[in-house]
Amino acid sequence: MRVTRRSARTAAVATGAVAALLLPAAGAFAADGPDPAPTAAPSDGTAGDQSVFWRNVDLADGSLAKVYQDGPGRFSADIYAGGSLIDTLTSTGGKPAYGQHNGLHVVLQPDGTVRSWVETAPKPKPEPKPDPSTKPRPKPVPKPVPKPVPEQKKNTVRAADARMTLPDGNVAKFFKSKSRPRVELTAKNGGHIGSLDLKHPTAAHHGWTFKLVDAGKHQYKLAAIDTPKQGANSWVYDFQGKLVEKYVAQRA
Repeated sequence: MRVTRRSARTAAVATGAVAALLLPAAGAFAADGPDPAPTAAPSDGTAGDQSVFWRNVDLADGSLAKVYQDGPGRFSADIYAGGSLIDTLTSTGGKPAYGQHNGLHVVLQPDGTVRSWVETAPKPKPEPKPDPSTKPRPKPVPKPVPKPVPEQKKNTVRAADARMTLPDGNVAKFFKSKSRPRVELTAKNGGHIGSLDLKHPTAAHHGWTFKLVDAGKHQYKLAAIDTPKQGANSWVYDFQGKLVEKYVAQRA
């Protein structure tokens, strides 16, 4: 990259500053007098080659661009890397200025904006693959045959053979069997009341009594007996859920 005239102007300003320090003291006091008349600007429209700092711009690789406005429609940018000036870009005539350094690309637009990017490293070429025909092919190893997984028994729930709503509002579910008949008693809300079978043929709930009756020849019935306060009436159902008998107790 190049170093431009701003560096030369900076050096000239520094030289003028050193010369001012060597002036006699009387000259310093003379500064308290009337201000000198302003110097006329050159007529070429460059405003005396004066630059006004505009802003700093961080570049893509961490470098810094200091942008100056040199005049109407004219901008310049000093590019610094590691604290050192490495280039100056100047945009004039409405055209952008370009620069690059160690893979960093910088563009100064005519409106003073700066765009930058870093070149990406080229991808390495893939190494040629060896010809598989030149190598001996290994013998295929037979895959072990997986053993069949034994089928798991599903937990199936037997559906009731019949269902009946009892006089007290509870529900009886009948499960037929020659040797193991069963009746499941559930409340109105689905809660379990009890189970009746040949080993446990009787259950009670809220004063009601429920009995599994062996009628002979593998025929079974369910008797629902009312509370004594209600008269101790009874209803008899077969295992199809049908009411087959009803007894009304005789009151004394």
